[in-house]
Amino acid sequence: MSLTVSSISSDVSIDVRQVLLATDTKIAGWVDRVHKDCLHSSVYSYLNISTTSFATVSGQQQYSLTPTNIRRILGMYDQTRNRVLFPLERVTSPVSQVEKQEPGPGKEGGPMTKFGQGFISALALQSGQPEYFRHIGAQLISLFPIPQQILNIGVSFEQQVATIVNPTDVLLIPEDGRNMVVSGVNWLANAFLKRTEEAAAWLQAYQQFKSGITLT
Repeated sequence: MSLTVSSISSDVSIDVRQVLLATDTKIAGWVDRVHKDCLHSSVYSYLNISTTSFATVSGQQQYSLTPTNIRRILGMYDQTRNRVLFPLERVTSPVSQVEKQEPGPGKEGGPMTKFGQGFISALALQSGQPEYFRHIGAQLISLFPIPQQILNIGVSFEQQVATIVNPTDVLLIPEDGRNMVVSGVNWLANAFLKRTEEAAAWLQAYQQFKSGITLT
């Protein structure tokens, strides 16, 4: 059974004792916000990860990726040489506060070293083949050093989540995640209704469901 905006709205309306009707458009907006949050930072975030690939051209540094819904690059892999490519900014410049706390999908953020992870090795500079990448635009990738041969590069990326607004819109999260989504929307609904204690309780439940904890 697929989760829809309508099915979540019905559950929320019951949980707030029908102070808000299931047809209230505010609930649909909250479902959309929670849906996006869950797909970016919960145990279901793997549903929002996709892959693509491209072939390099000798002497060309920048490449435009085909997908138009890239939120951030998670990793790049040289499939020809069986090598992982590393983010250039993590080894050449100080790490920003945002990067220090930037979590992977479904994970909590953690501290990083002030100047990233190590440094660019001399061997990497002399190899004549890409060892690092930089995401410099919505679809644009820059490789360093510049490739000197044709290589097949695989890319793993987190997608942007499409907005859901209609009652019949289907969530990417399966039925198994119903409690997580409902608890998140209940948190926003009770905050709107100024039920402070209930909002806090639903927020705690929501955070636990996101981390994979089953409440008994």
